[in-house]
Amino acid sequence: MLNPFLQFSSNKRRGRRRQVDFSLDADVPSSTTSRPSRRRRAWWYRPLVLVVGFAIVWVGGTFFVAQAREHWLYHLDELALKRIPVVRDGVLTDEEIRRIAGVTLGRNILTVDLFQVRQRLLRHPRLAEARVRLDFPDQLNLEIRERIPIARALLPPVAGVEAFYLLDEEGHVILPFQPGRAPVDVIESEASLPLLTGIHVESFNAGSAVDDERVRAALRLLTWFDSSELAGQTDVVSLDVGQAGSLVALNSQGAQITFGLEDFERQLRDWRSVQERANALNKAIASLDLSVRQNAPLRWQGSNAPPAKISTPKTSKPKRKPVHQHV
Repeated sequence: MLNPFLQFSSNKRRGRRRQVDFSLDADVPSSTTSRPSRRRRAWWYRPLVLVVGFAIVWVGGTFFVAQAREHWLYHLDELALKRIPVVRDGVLTDEEIRRIAGVTLGRNILTVDLFQVRQRLLRHPRLAEARVRLDFPDQLNLEIRERIPIARALLPPVAGVEAFYLLDEEGHVILPFQPGRAPVDVIESEASLPLLTGIHVESFNAGSAVDDERVRAALRLLTWFDSSELAGQTDVVSLDVGQAGSLVALNSQGAQITFGLEDFERQLRDWRSVQERANALNKAIASLDLSVRQNAPLRWQGSNAPPAKISTPKTSKPKRKPVHQHV
């Protein structure tokens, strides 16, 4: 039989051994897991330093180039703009076109952005085409084609105020000249253009095109009229576009001419035939409905008789209005 004291001592020693072994087992994982973490920290550190260094060099180089360009290259007298010739076909002056382009004499030619200059020109409601070209070392060429208004547009009154706009043959909206901003004869001629009435569009945007089909039809009719031989015999003072399916023109003699929305060439040819007959008979037209293709109803001024039905012979086709050459 063993001594109890010796048994306790042996158990105590085995307990200490187990405690020592446990502490050694706990230390091993802590020492082995620290090495991979240091390796993981090291793989991205060097690329980060390279990226930061490259960014510093890039920003510094860009700043240096900008400063050198601003304080040296852009101030070379040999590259300063000395001439800005303008080729135009309208009423805007050379100085006004240069002001719209936003380019002044003395500016360095290397700082001129041709795209931006052209966009500034085309944003003006009266300019249809613009070409911009640099001739080194000191010249900027501007070539302009203006829109030509062919009609005035009267919008429905808003708060008792009537608004007038100008329209070219493509329906682009043009603002009228203010007194003093253009020659007097130009303002007077634009104020005497045919007036479009009965428009249901509440507002126009200067520079944009009108999408109302009856307004576009009226502009086509006026374009055909201006290029026909009838334009030398009579005129069109106003054109009502408010009636569905037709246009009603009024001339300075008080004649009321009704048009359909298509085949203006034939209708103007018929009107010319009736007008020549009226001149031969020394009469004036009161009303003529050209929307009727055969036997158009006709009424003479000063006559209470019902409208006569006439047939108009064919005549030569009118020539189209000359198209503006693009500059």
